Amino acid sequence: MNDLAAPLLACKQSAITLNTDSGAVIDTSVTDDSAPDTSQDPLPLCVNEWMPKNETSVADETGATGDWIELHNPGVEPIPLDGWTIEDDDSGPQPLDGLSVGPGEFLLLWADERTPVGPTHLNFKLSGDGGQLSLYAPDGRGSVLAWGAIEDDYAIARATDCCTEEDCLGFDWRGTPGGTNTPEEEPEEPEPVEVELLARGSSHRYWDKNRAPDEGWTAPEFDDSAWSEGVAPLGYGDDHIVTTINYGSDESNKRAAAYFRVEFEAGALKSLEELYVDLMRDDGAAVYLNGVEVLRDNLPDGELSFTTLASSNATSQTAVQRWPIDPSSLVEGWNTLAVEVHQVDVTSSDLSFDVGVVALLPPPQ
Repeated sequence: MNDLAAPLLACKQSAITLNTDSGAVIDTSVTDDSAPDTSQDPLPLCVNEWMPKNETSVADETGATGDWIELHNPGVEPIPLDGWTIEDDDSGPQPLDGLSVGPGEFLLLWADERTPVGPTHLNFKLSGDGGQLSLYAPDGRGSVLAWGAIEDDYAIARATDCCTEEDCLGFDWRGTPGGTNTPEEEPEEPEPVEVELLARGSSHRYWDKNRAPDEGWTAPEFDDSAWSEGVAPLGYGDDHIVTTINYGSDESNKRAAAYFRVEFEAGALKSLEELYVDLMRDDGAAVYLNGVEVLRDNLPDGELSFTTLASSNATSQTAVQRWPIDPSSLVEGWNTLAVEVHQVDVTSSDLSFDVGVVALLPPPQ
C-alpha cells in the first residue's frame, strides 16, 4: 500500500474532482437531496478494494479476468443488498437485489459488462485511466470513490478493512480479492527457555595461597575440603567484592593467580540446546567444566601456571560477559566448575571474580 490516498471527505452532495495526473484516490460520503442528512454516519457496507485493469490477479467462474470490485461487511449481521445500487461515472445505477454479504464476509463483483453470466456481473467496466465508483444504500446514503490512472493488476484498497481514516486508501499490487486487507499479525515465535544452573553470587571454594593448588584441582573428584569458602563476588580492592581473598603480604608483589571451585546440579539434558557461562573476571580467566577447559579469556595460549599473567588489563571490574561453551562435558546430576583468575601485573590493585551457568532449552511445545 502506498501513500497516494487523499483525505476522506464528507458532504451532502457529490462533488468530485478527479486528479488523474497524480492518481489520487478520494472517498466521499454523500446523500441524495430527499434523504435525511446522515452523511456522517458510515455505511454498514463498504467498497473495500477494486481493480480497474485486472489482467492476471484473479479470474471469474468462466475463467475471464474482468475488472473487479470487492464489497465488505464489517458488522455482525448479514446485509441483504436489496435496494442497494452501484455505478460508475458513465453507467446508470445497477441494482444489487438478490445478493447479500454475511457478517465479516466479502463479496466480489465483476465490472465486465457481462450481466447475463450472473448477478455478480455488472453492466459497466472500470477505467484504468481514472474514474468514479458509487455505492448507494436504500436510504440514499452513499460512498463515491474516485481515482486516477493506474497500472495493470494494481488494486485500489483500504489499508485495513472498511477503514475511513485519512490516508486510508492507496494502491496495492494484485490486491486481496475476496479476502481481508487487514494484515495478519505474525504469530510470535516461541522463545527458548533459559534455565539458571548456577546463580552468580553463589558460594565458592577458593585457593589463595602462595602456590598453585595440587594437580587435578579442576576435576570433580578433587578434595577441596582444605580450601577456604566464600560468597561471590570474590577478590580484593573493589567495593563490589563480597568475600575478600588473600593476595599476600607484599602489595607490590601480589599473588598472580587465585583458584575457585563450585558445584551445581543439572537435570535431564536430552533437550539442551546451548550452554553459557556468565563470567566476571579481572583480569583474565580460564574456566573448566568437570575437568575440561571450556573457556579461556584474556590469557595467553599454552600451559597456565601460578605465575602466568593476563594478556591485558581488564577494562571493567564488574562487567559480566556471557560466553557460549561446549555442553558435552555437562552431566546429569552434579557438576564441578573450576576457574583460575590471573592478574595482568603483580602490582595490580584489585582482582574480582564471579560466575554463573545458564542452559538454553527448546521452547515448550
